[in-house]
Amino acid sequence: MLLPQRSGAGRPRDESLDHSSWRRDEHQSSDARICVQPSRSAAGGQLNAKQLNNRISAASGTEELLTLFAAHSTSLDHIHAGNLWNKLGKQNIERRHEEQLEQLVQRTLDLVASCEARNLANVAHGVAKCRLPASVDTSRWSTQDRVQLHQWQLWLSLERGADGQQHLLSESQRQLCRDAMQHTQVTISRLQRSVAAALAAVHSGFEEEYLEPRTGYSLDLALPSTRISIEVDGPSHFLLTDGRGVRRPNGPTLLKRRLLAAAGWRVISVPFFEWNALSTASERQTYLERAAVAPPQ
Repeated sequence: MLLPQRSGAGRPRDESLDHSSWRRDEHQSSDARICVQPSRSAAGGQLNAKQLNNRISAASGTEELLTLFAAHSTSLDHIHAGNLWNKLGKQNIERRHEEQLEQLVQRTLDLVASCEARNLANVAHGVAKCRLPASVDTSRWSTQDRVQLHQWQLWLSLERGADGQQHLLSESQRQLCRDAMQHTQVTISRLQRSVAAALAAVHSGFEEEYLEPRTGYSLDLALPSTRISIEVDGPSHFLLTDGRGVRRPNGPTLLKRRLLAAAGWRVISVPFFEWNALSTASERQTYLERAAVAPPQ
């Protein structure tokens, strides 16, 4: 397969070969040409995975990258997709490219389940640079997808500020993600009811499952007037114990604490193993009183 020629050059390029096989000093006569035959596999002329990756890495320009995608879309894997988007993010994207980019979006969606973090980062970078929010089919997003996108937008807004808020999603897409976050089903455990009952004897005014308007999180027990949130953390909020018997909060739990803190809340954690170790109502009330007056960590 001979790729489209670059402006100002009259020779086809085979990026799968070593560049020294066709490069010549730029001052040579324009009549000095090297015609390199494209490499072919035994299976009908398609490039193998390594050759295709080399072609993508060496390609220059939107047309060349999209031509590679069109010719090899069926054999494209998640590594190729990540590299394509990374390269496309550095190119000039025009309206005439939208149809092919939409096809690449759909192909990428089919591949993201097998993506590693680095390839996902390449894809996100490329899509951001290409500014394609309108091209995304939101009907394919699961509720969990929307919740995670909302959390990511929160992080940009709360921790990166205006400079970090790149508006990679349109306003309607952001609202879709906010709605998913706010309508997440909440189950109140017996552990939480036990903490709530003890808290009522110590302090009035706490609201159970308070919907925090800015973040969309449901707070286990909240005192909005002073922005104190008591989070009742059961076993599902922790990783397995380490070699020293220490339980550490898992990722979603740490993210919730971090985003709530960034939104101005003081978050108090009540771990299940500490609560269950308290045998009397008096001990539990004392525990909550101390937690409420303790300085933030």
